[in-house]
Amino acid sequence: MTRSARIAILLAPIGLAACAGSKAPTLYCPQVAVLQQASHLVRAKGDADDVAARVIDARITGVAGACAKTGKATERVTFRIGFAATNGPASTLTEQTLPYFVAITEGDRIIAKKVYPVNFDFRNGADQAVATTRPIRLSFPRAPRSAHQQVLVGFQMSEAELNSVLGAAAR
Repeated sequence: MTRSARIAILLAPIGLAACAGSKAPTLYCPQVAVLQQASHLVRAKGDADDVAARVIDARITGVAGACAKTGKATERVTFRIGFAATNGPASTLTEQTLPYFVAITEGDRIIAKKVYPVNFDFRNGADQAVATTRPIRLSFPRAPRSAHQQVLVGFQMSEAELNSVLGAAAR
């Protein structure tokens, strides 16, 4: 271990103690999460269980972000969403676009929802692609109610795709 690394380790508790004395404002930001049932999408020409029939197999790999006070009465949640996809054997496309959603919920109620496109580039013979969204910024009132809301992200699915996912989960 280098001398500077040892010094940093020794000084770290001092820096943390200095931070502990300052009172941070209470934030009421909602949690941002991936809706598990909408985190994986398979599109196929025929039976999606047949790997040879698959056009695309995509997953949401995660969300990352932060919450900050933006004014006296508002807070802002800023996050990005990561995706990974495999171009299936039945695909002849070098680029594919899938829809995903960002929804604000409170309990079982959807307060707002917006659908966006995510693009996957399979040019130059690639069969794997990753994508990350630009930062998504949502503002919320700085109030305890906001802490009971949730931001959910997932793939926007057709009714048949959703029934397939729900049916597979029931098995």
